[in-house]
Amino acid sequence: MRIFLEEWKKLFTWKFAILLVLVSLVFYQLFIVFEFKYFPNGRPTLDTFMVTQEMLENYGEGMDEKEFLDFQQQFEDRKALLHNYLEEDEKAVESDLTTYEALYRSEVDNEVAQDLREKVGVEKEDLIYDIQARESIISSYEDRKEMGISYLETSSNPALLERIEQLRENGSAENIFSYIVFENYDFLIKDVAILSFFSIMLFIMPLYLKDRKNKVIHLQYATKKGRMLFRTKLAAAVTGGILVITAQLILFFSFYAANDTHMFLSQNINSFINFVMLSWFDLTFLQYIILTVAAIYILGIALIVVCAWISNISPNYMTSVGVHVPLAFVFFGVGTTYLVRHVTTLELPKYTFLIGLAVVLLMSSLVVFWSVKREKRKDILV
Repeated sequence: MRIFLEEWKKLFTWKFAILLVLVSLVFYQLFIVFEFKYFPNGRPTLDTFMVTQEMLENYGEGMDEKEFLDFQQQFEDRKALLHNYLEEDEKAVESDLTTYEALYRSEVDNEVAQDLREKVGVEKEDLIYDIQARESIISSYEDRKEMGISYLETSSNPALLERIEQLRENGSAENIFSYIVFENYDFLIKDVAILSFFSIMLFIMPLYLKDRKNKVIHLQYATKKGRMLFRTKLAAAVTGGILVITAQLILFFSFYAANDTHMFLSQNINSFINFVMLSWFDLTFLQYIILTVAAIYILGIALIVVCAWISNISPNYMTSVGVHVPLAFVFFGVGTTYLVRHVTTLELPKYTFLIGLAVVLLMSSLVVFWSVKREKRKDILV
């Protein structure tokens, strides 16, 4: 245990702590802060988000036909408010542009119509965006039986066809879960995964290279206890790396909690309003989050093992950095795209996510087994 703690101290240096803070600050500033600061970004995206929050409060998990009639009435009430406002404008009355449809959904595009739209956009901005948001939701609800049609047009997979039919019939088409919430989280969690993986690379790179640089390798391999130091260092690296990932996730979710999306946690991610992704499984948003976090930990542990192996076989830091470049491409690109974002999507075979993580765990286990076996037989002069 004493040796284990000493190895921890070697990894968690003040230099690494400062570097980790600086890297995290720069990364957040470049890629993450904007998504928090301007969520939801733009209008009527903001209004759509607010309307879906209101729908959850009024209708619960889903919106049935009776509740849809109530929602349509709210839409008509808001159009009536706009109609009353336009009837007080002489130009609108003269041009017969006193309804929402006449002003925004007709082919009229003359100077009077343009001026009126600009005026409404300034004086009744909240009202017009609210109407547009509700109109979009109504259109999506009316087309809910076409859920997954884009998948059907590009695939003849019987399992996929069965799943689409199941989603249409099991009530998923009436679930209230906004694509805005899903898209925002999916974008953010990929960036957090990349930051976590990059932090691990910085953390693990000196693991064995530092001993080689200080020329203590030969002393270690001269004794049986010294040869066992490889496993002690690896254990310190794995536990330390998990701590680094945990710190990054705690930081992220402390910011994410301020996004005011907690009411969606219990909602099924398969919804008539979620255009971004349909899932092979009936997952709630919270369950989806847990899956992505689990994927980050599994990929992170695999990365720790591979980085430790690279640190052990590299003769110097330059070689180690060179080997880390393609590794970064694999984990930052392929790993996050297929195993962190759009988890369980219908666009991929049903068990791609589970098989992918299983393969990652198997390969990292083989690296550990091979490395430990190699250390036992390694010649002192190598």
